[in-house]
Amino acid sequence: MFDLVRPLGSPKGELEVNTLITRSSQTGEFAWAPEIEYAFADGYAVEFELPFQNSSLEEYKFGLQGTFGELLNGRMIHGWQALGRYGRQENVYSADILYLNGARISDKWSTLNMLGIRWADFGKREDIVALINNNLFYHFSRNLTLGVEMNNEIHEHKQWRYRLTPQLHYSFSSNKAVQIGGGPARLNNKKSDWLLASRFIYTF
Repeated sequence: MFDLVRPLGSPKGELEVNTLITRSSQTGEFAWAPEIEYAFADGYAVEFELPFQNSSLEEYKFGLQGTFGELLNGRMIHGWQALGRYGRQENVYSADILYLNGARISDKWSTLNMLGIRWADFGKREDIVALINNNLFYHFSRNLTLGVEMNNEIHEHKQWRYRLTPQLHYSFSSNKAVQIGGGPARLNNKKSDWLLASRFIYTF
């Protein structure tokens, strides 16, 4: 759900296009977000994304990501990510900055964690949100990975939003893959909902 611009440490020249599609079981709302990602240098990448709600373009989203390097004899890698958004409907600018850390626990298990903050509205100095994203993956086979993702947004007024997404990733080939998942969520101060999600990926 909260994806990397490119995997940390990606080599220069990698290019990916993907589309995230989500659907609410409570409201039936359909959201989709095509994006393009490019590694312009070893370990550094940019992205441009267009999030839609049904047929309405909601945002322009830009991302920049860098890699600090490897730790623990190459079993851990860390870096950073910065995201900027312009909400067309509300005429609002927002930004995220995150620290990224991925670790290989064993040949089968790995984890990816993100910690950062969001300035949700540049027009409101106090509108700051803490972001915590935790992922645990089990690499079942060369083509199939199972995982669970927990996204948390914690507002200073003790508002807590979350999205829990058990998921599977399947690679059809070295450059074509799909991710499918779904689970409970509480977003935008609404009552709990169930969201279904899929992401289709093509890498050049």
